[in-house]
Amino acid sequence: MPVESGAVHVGAQAPDFELESIAGPRIGLSQFRGRPVVLVFLRGFG
Repeated sequence: MPVESGAVHVGAQAPDFELESIAGPRIGLSQFRGRPVVLVFLRGFG
């Protein structure tokens, strides 16, 4: 499978981004710097 030129590689630091939480306020990935984080992306969930 071809690798996208802008793709993040395994073991690389993830780029910072923000998403709205279920409780309302926006949460940025950088808020968890230095702590383990598991990201789960659900397609078609709404």
